[in-house]
Amino acid sequence: MKRICLIGLLAALIGFAGQAQSLVENSYYKRSLELKDLAAKSFDEGDYDAAADYAAQAQENATLSDKFVAKMLAMRAADDSIAAAKARVAWADSIKAKDSWPTEYGTASTELDAALAAYGAEDYEGAKAHADAVVAALADVTETLPFPALYTVRLIPARRDCLWRIAEYSFIYNNPLKWPVIYEANKKTFRDPSNPNLIYPGQVLKIPSIKGETRSGSYDPSKTYSTFKAK
Repeated sequence: MKRICLIGLLAALIGFAGQAQSLVENSYYKRSLELKDLAAKSFDEGDYDAAADYAAQAQENATLSDKFVAKMLAMRAADDSIAAAKARVAWADSIKAKDSWPTEYGTASTELDAALAAYGAEDYEGAKAHADAVVAALADVTETLPFPALYTVRLIPARRDCLWRIAEYSFIYNNPLKWPVIYEANKKTFRDPSNPNLIYPGQVLKIPSIKGETRSGSYDPSKTYSTFKAK
């Protein structure tokens, strides 16, 4: 019975020798082959106990080999993703995205730190996931400023801010007729929600995206924005 079981075990090891070789060489794989040969030799010599012991060790090393290979492949994938993440952040730095796209840049920085920490802890799958998140966070970043997502009502004596005029700004909607969009998005915060004309300096208004355009951060009068292409 032991001889029959060993025949099956050796057959499985022969299959492993033909199939388990990986792109990554490692000592576990080499040792498993050595032990397989010793198991086969002992079996041919009729030393079935030694053959069984060698075969068991060969299987153990084959399992360790598979784990080692999986780890090395995961590390290689993490290396590639981290390199791509660092390159994207370097590009973002070159266009000063930290100032013009603060939310996206902040997310990317946090994710890159997490990727490097995970890599140091040999959590390569986690490192890759965080590194990929860096690229995703900066995917919409461009060299031009995003349109503002928030606008603080200003005190302009010569041309008092109102929803009509705010909607007309080129960096908002470039169309005064779009003022109801701003009103509907903010009326719950108005002192009198039924009165769209009652806004005051310092009031922060949300500016919703209406054409799928990217909007981020607050309007900064010191910066130059692109002109929104109104319909």
